[in-house]
Amino acid sequence: MKKILFLLTVLLVFPLFVSAQQFEPRPGLKVILPEVSDAWQAGAEAPANLLEHMIEHLREDAARSGQSPTEEQLSRAAQQRLATNDLFVFNPDSGAHLLISFSALDKNEAPPSMRAIELSARYAADGVVDEGWENVKVRQNSAQIDGAASAQRFEIDYSHEGEDSRFVGVVGFAAPYWFWLYANDHLADPEDRQVIETLLSGIRLQVERQK
Repeated sequence: MKKILFLLTVLLVFPLFVSAQQFEPRPGLKVILPEVSDAWQAGAEAPANLLEHMIEHLREDAARSGQSPTEEQLSRAAQQRLATNDLFVFNPDSGAHLLISFSALDKNEAPPSMRAIELSARYAADGVVDEGWENVKVRQNSAQIDGAASAQRFEIDYSHEGEDSRFVGVVGFAAPYWFWLYANDHLADPEDRQVIETLLSGIRLQVERQK
């Protein structure tokens, strides 16, 4: 009886965790995610709240350009934009998410140098910053990703419409794939930051050698 009460107490005090998950977004390419709180989910389909967020983002961009697309056009454009990602890891309640995408080198293309990856991360950070963001602070440094030859990480703290947010990006190379890990934390749940750090530090990439 005491053991049962102890187990119930543990379950009430500590959040449940889902076991490490393995995905194969491309033939021969495996993405292994570490254990995180069960408030987070993972899959190949974009969650509804992320689609809505992307639609609103595109609507704001269109308004700044003096355009007035229909809801159908915005929805289609948002779906196309999100379809470039191979894997979505997200908290459906807070809206925090990690987007994972890959792009293989062309057949005769040489692997990128560390300098090329560093520049790519810098350009990625510049491209991420939206015109509507305020109080933007950007930091960049090298990163360690299990299975990657090299990687660069950048962090962006910003505010949008009076609300603070944090964006973390990792750009790297795991032969023969470039990869991008883009995490956005809207600071709605204080636990999201640690989950994102756990995902970025614990993610593993495994690529089968071509025969």
